[in-house]
Amino acid sequence: MQFFSKVSLSAPSILFIAGSLLTSGLKAQTTVSPKEFKTVEGPSSNYFPYFRASSSQIFRQMHYQEVHDLGTAKGAIKGLIYRRDSRIFAGSKSPANWTDVEIALSTAKTKAQTISNTFASNEGSNRVVVLKRKKVNFASFPFLPTKPQPFFFSFPFDQNKVLAFTGGSVCVDVKTWDNSVYNATTRQYSYIYFDAAFNSTGGTYERTGRACYGSNQNNILPFYGYTYASLLTSTNTLRLYSFSYNGLQGGTGIMLIGAKKLAAPVKLPGACYLYVDPSSILLMVPGTGFISTRKSTTYYYPPYQGSTRQFLNIPFNNSLRAVVLQTQMVGFDPTANSLGWTFTNLNSVTLPNYNPNGLSVSRVYRNGSSAFSSSTGFVNKSFGLITTFKM
Repeated sequence: MQFFSKVSLSAPSILFIAGSLLTSGLKAQTTVSPKEFKTVEGPSSNYFPYFRASSSQIFRQMHYQEVHDLGTAKGAIKGLIYRRDSRIFAGSKSPANWTDVEIALSTAKTKAQTISNTFASNEGSNRVVVLKRKKVNFASFPFLPTKPQPFFFSFPFDQNKVLAFTGGSVCVDVKTWDNSVYNATTRQYSYIYFDAAFNSTGGTYERTGRACYGSNQNNILPFYGYTYASLLTSTNTLRLYSFSYNGLQGGTGIMLIGAKKLAAPVKLPGACYLYVDPSSILLMVPGTGFISTRKSTTYYYPPYQGSTRQFLNIPFNNSLRAVVLQTQMVGFDPTANSLGWTFTNLNSVTLPNYNPNGLSVSRVYRNGSSAFSSSTGFVNKSFGLITTFKM
């Protein structure tokens, strides 16, 4: 099972391209599935089924199905569009590539959470081969300064080939024979990962900015930190973890949790920076002494060799799904600078987009020598590519 972070264009050119794609490529009626990821980056990524990376053509071939629950959406499905993952190879353009593929659609006989490992059991009687086997080419495309990336990888259907969809669930049946990801001459890969949905109990985080130095680090190791989140489904508790390193040994600290970051960081004494917008601060979690149990709502391990750990337990509900928090750790360090405090880098944390009922997409696949001869595959429930259905 495979689960999964220099453009020469000017900024105005990039924004123009992005705007053009979003207005021209999606101005027709579209449905994004799963819908909760329409404007939110998925927690995973995948190169199945179109760009499976392998030096062997046998392992690049694949039979792959996804079942998407589209609810009341209805109309003639005329195309599929995917978007690139914005974490894998972030900042680099996607390489020009092709995939040798055939796509069929049908009204599914099942739903995402009841998907079968038998391919035929998922497809409906109205199955239509909307894209007969061919090489679909994609030009190189820049990495845009937006998250998530725009829907760019379009699979237009053959002329007059559509699925008359009247609601419910759709089965996307894909057969891939080959792709150009692996260059046999140079023995190098030009990877393409698509953004993927996964019913994850873990959040995602991104560290940006710079940290300043503690008084006992001699400008060698910065006082850096990071924050991440995980959901304990047994108690429906969201746990927010913060770690910082290389602060003052024996010092104390505070975790700032805000809803927004400053448009531009504020420079502080000692080459420190404030990144969290003070007007948006939701909580300030201070050190509360040595507590050896994780049952406390908040607790803090005093620094050991300049390191801290802080935990915050929050009752979880749907309103917290995919919420983005900005955090920064502040360490008390009287001789570090005239302010007497040191500051870590900024941590942007996206809380888990977890659905207790499962996501509206699941998949079944098989690759390798038995890709087209086996009637069954491997099932991953609540996992699949974030897909725009053109209607």
